[in-house]
Amino acid sequence: MAFLSNGNPCPFHYVALGDSLTVGVGAGIFNPGFVNEYRLMAEQSLQRPISFNIFAKTGTTSQQILDSLSLPEITSHICHSEIITLTAGGNDLIKSGKNFLMNKNEEVLEESLSNATANISKIIDTIHQIHADKNQPFILRLFNIYNPFPKIKFIDPWLQQFNAHLASFSKQPHIEVADIYTAFSGKQNFLLSLDHIHPNIRGYHVMAQTVNNLGYDGLINNK
Repeated sequence: MAFLSNGNPCPFHYVALGDSLTVGVGAGIFNPGFVNEYRLMAEQSLQRPISFNIFAKTGTTSQQILDSLSLPEITSHICHSEIITLTAGGNDLIKSGKNFLMNKNEEVLEESLSNATANISKIIDTIHQIHADKNQPFILRLFNIYNPFPKIKFIDPWLQQFNAHLASFSKQPHIEVADIYTAFSGKQNFLLSLDHIHPNIRGYHVMAQTVNNLGYDGLINNK
């Protein structure tokens, strides 16, 4: 373990990328969502201080998250991070869903799914490329998408295909998928905020617990 000059262990760095779920929309002004709670859980598990940066914006799509990875500030923080989380794809679904409800054109859903999964693949490839030149362990945690509209029939097939694509990445080194689709299923009334889209405080706690339960293989032996 590396130590600072004062004898304390060097902190790990955590970068949270994503959309409104990473921002913490729905949790209230005084609650930052899952990010800080997950950081505290990670500190306890790793017995090491963890600093963090959030690069997220409400309403952002997977394409916009991908585009943001070209910004030097974000690239630099990713390069020096040991923990990365990503929430993406929910806004792609919402936008294509609204279009579908107006036009009833299923090709809109198929195109959105194709674009979203391709963007996620590129985001993961970019993160690996950023880390390629550094001999530094890191973990990447992807959140799949829960269903905020279980009564709308077209949504669940879209989600299941998207989530199946995400699950395939867990075969890669560094990557695990936090299955909040299952964690939220049947509990939306309890875990969602008044807008019926974003999690409430309880929902963000479930998100933090779900990703924390994936463990820290790859870091736990590098404390």
